[in-house]
Amino acid sequence: MKKKGIQKNDILDVAMRLFLEKGYSATSTADVCAAAGISKPTLYYYFTNKRHLFFSCHMRSIDKVLRPYIEKASAIKDPNERLIFMIREFTRMICLNPDLRILIHETMSIRDQYFDEIRKPWKQHYILLRDTIQEVKSSGKLSSIVEPSRAALFLLGMMTWITFWFDYRRQEEIDSIAEAAVYQGFYGLFGSKG
Repeated sequence: MKKKGIQKNDILDVAMRLFLEKGYSATSTADVCAAAGISKPTLYYYFTNKRHLFFSCHMRSIDKVLRPYIEKASAIKDPNERLIFMIREFTRMICLNPDLRILIHETMSIRDQYFDEIRKPWKQHYILLRDTIQEVKSSGKLSSIVEPSRAALFLLGMMTWITFWFDYRRQEEIDSIAEAAVYQGFYGLFGSKG
């Protein structure tokens, strides 16, 4: 029986806060129930288990931040502009959404029935970045030794690594970090600012 007034998104908010505070492994369904003020049957009314709860947190984040970003990036026709946008905005997204620290890294360590569903939009992001680099390379603006799939993985690694060192309380630094990522990304690919 679900608790009156408690909505699925409320539970997701509580769970995500606990995952950030304690880590995924150290957070139990009992912790989520206690923090949300609900019983286990209420939790299980919405989610079949802890992994399903985590999966739901991740899919909500994908719908809220990743998909809109991919749509905006895909709409940019010029590959140079698209590449700059992708580096800058993905960096900003990482810095504005501390939940991605847990969601990205935990998902990579736990492969289950939910992994493939989560992987699809993240792979779409990688493919768009790889293909954008290939377009820039095809225009003759990148060295022939740049391999687009590796370059995309290096850029994504650089940007997702931010989750390990960024202090999310220092939001005023986001724009300078995003610009540094653009500069480093272009310096790495073009040998200059581009």
